[in-house]
Amino acid sequence: MDSNISGLIISFLFLGLIIAVAVLLRRFTRLSSEIVRKFIHIGVSNWWFILLAWMNDVRYAVVGPVVFIILNSILTFGGYGGFLGMDDKKRNYGLIYFPISLLVLVLLVYGGKLAPFAAMVGVLSMGYGDGLAAIIGHAWGRRKLPFLTGGKTWLGTLVMFLVVAAIAFLFIPISDRAYRVLVVVTTGVVGAFLEAATPLGLDNMTVPLGVALWVAVLC
Repeated sequence: MDSNISGLIISFLFLGLIIAVAVLLRRFTRLSSEIVRKFIHIGVSNWWFILLAWMNDVRYAVVGPVVFIILNSILTFGGYGGFLGMDDKKRNYGLIYFPISLLVLVLLVYGGKLAPFAAMVGVLSMGYGDGLAAIIGHAWGRRKLPFLTGGKTWLGTLVMFLVVAAIAFLFIPISDRAYRVLVVVTTGVVGAFLEAATPLGLDNMTVPLGVALWVAVLC
């Protein structure tokens, strides 16, 4: 079987698994809708590994993000978010913005305009960085940022910085140690700033795209 077709099958199975687990978490645990929403974010970001491992044809690579956009739009605008306990449409818009970012990054990578590792850092920064920042910030963050927007906490922003910096350290292939430290730290700062400063769920676009472009400029 062609690897691209295998990649599509794995992608759909993976998406179904993420949604199924999210439904179970919401129905059989006391987890909030915010945590379930962030679980989906974190889960979907791992789709990038499937993309790189199985797909070498952009025609197949774009199918996943397009399907994510359509399904998440139906979930949000069709009022079906309730089955996940997510009735806030404005908050659910982020579920649409993220796959739009994935689509843009796929087109840039397969069009030869962006290095795969730069896109990887952007996608995982949004998935793991924003996801963990929101969960930890909402649970234990007490002090709100005195500026910017969205009511983000100092703790959440710190978590975002640390996670994005860790992702940059793991996936950016730079041998020069001093320059590597510079790239890792500044990438963490950029990711944390974009997550804290962007309102209305649009950080689901500014973080992955902004971080990926920042890494591309430095590397």
